[in-house]
Amino acid sequence: MSSTEKTISFRAVVEKIDALDSLAAAQDRPRSYLINEAIANYIELHAYQEALVRKGLEEMRKGRVVSHDEVVKRIQKTGRARQ
Repeated sequence: MSSTEKTISFRAVVEKIDALDSLAAAQDRPRSYLINEAIANYIELHAYQEALVRKGLEEMRKGRVVSHDEVVKRIQKTGRARQ
């Protein structure tokens, strides 16, 4: 183990561990590889979402907003509104 790694433990439902082990075997990868991939994907997704929220809040502070009624009007204009 490299000095940049740290061992953790956690509880998971048996069926999820079994499914994880099946995927690991099918990919010829260790369980820890898939867990690390899942953690990396989770962090990336949530960092992206947080950045979008921060950007949206900044736009709101600058007054760059569109009212709900305007959004509905624009959607109806494109013909994509639900009937």
